[in-house]
Amino acid sequence: MGIFSIFLLPLIVFLAVMIYKALQKDGVSFLKRVGITFLFLLPFTYDIVITNLLAGYYCLIAPPHPKTKIEKKVEYPISIYWEDNVYPGFSKADRELMIINYLDGIHLKTMALNGDDEKIYVYRAKEGEFKSFKYDEKYKNRYTQYAYIIMQREEVYTKQTMPKLNYTVTFNEVKLNSFARKFLYSDETKIIENNTSKVIAYNRRYMRFFYNIFPDFEVGGRYYSPEPMCGGSYFWFTHRVFDYQPIEVRNNHKMGLNNYLYNKYIKGEK
Repeated sequence: MGIFSIFLLPLIVFLAVMIYKALQKDGVSFLKRVGITFLFLLPFTYDIVITNLLAGYYCLIAPPHPKTKIEKKVEYPISIYWEDNVYPGFSKADRELMIINYLDGIHLKTMALNGDDEKIYVYRAKEGEFKSFKYDEKYKNRYTQYAYIIMQREEVYTKQTMPKLNYTVTFNEVKLNSFARKFLYSDETKIIENNTSKVIAYNRRYMRFFYNIFPDFEVGGRYYSPEPMCGGSYFWFTHRVFDYQPIEVRNNHKMGLNNYLYNKYIKGEK
């Protein structure tokens, strides 16, 4: 909570109390005093009421139940295809991060990613390959050096011609109705075991927007408030299912999803 929010809320509460007391002195009935005071507060708080009512519905009533379910953890997935349709796709810099996050050559040996150019990029690593890299001034650290070498061996396919892999991870925005999406954002991750076509884990989360009374002056450039109403983050969820120690834990994209969606929906950038 920033300085503006710290002073705004007490000011509104103070004014509401003053209105209530002034009406009390004028002999206005209790119910009318409450009603008038509520109407004064409504422009500042209506979104809080609506957001929490909607969150109650989507988190407690609307399917799926529960919002996060993991039927199977996989320590040695060996090969995974990631399909991110929210950004959409992984840029070259994003693909480098994904290699560093997951492709250790032991638990995961082959990784496929949908690119931001509608192509499918496949990367392969050998057991013990990462450990052979040491600090190099050209690359600044061995993580970058490792990713660079792996990316030199990239294979490019279409979705129809890509090799068959063991698991698929899909990430999609959940399109809420026109009213609900003024107050909430939702996305869903599914992990599919390809040889059985079974969804072994899914995670649907709902994020609220910043309240009018608590705008995002503290950081700026964010589409939603970082604390989920229910569900968990994409990064947290996938690392719970693919249960092995990553090379280095980072985000899945160079630009965080919160900032990406702000640029897309608020600033209108593509």
